[in-house]
Amino acid sequence: MTQFLLENILLLAIILVCICVLAAPYVMKGRFGAQVDNTAATQLINHKGAQIVDLRDPKDFKKEALANSINIPADRIQYEFERLKKDKPVLLVDNNGRHSRLASTLLRGLGFKETYILQGGLDAWRRAGLPFTR
Repeated sequence: MTQFLLENILLLAIILVCICVLAAPYVMKGRFGAQVDNTAATQLINHKGAQIVDLRDPKDFKKEALANSINIPADRIQYEFERLKKDKPVLLVDNNGRHSRLASTLLRGLGFKETYILQGGLDAWRRAGLPFTR
């Protein structure tokens, strides 16, 4: 057995790397919450009454926003999370999804069971030609 391991160390390293790469999305999902594409986000909003939290700067929010979204800048979420209901899903949006991951981790730690991140952020929403309210 030891001889086999020594002779195939490169093969075993490649297998280990492949396992890590394949497992990464599942680990990240548990840590940050689920990422949803535009279609799934629309279903969350229309069928589950998801609360849409726009994490961008207020001036960007005033220019364009998703319908019925509320603006809580990413650097204020820890102070204003009480504006959200813990028993309803929360859809976190920003320009590209980076701030959403941190906010999702925070909200999950505060007891929010269903937090979702808009995959690709509002940039992906915009590229798909989906509507904004402003």
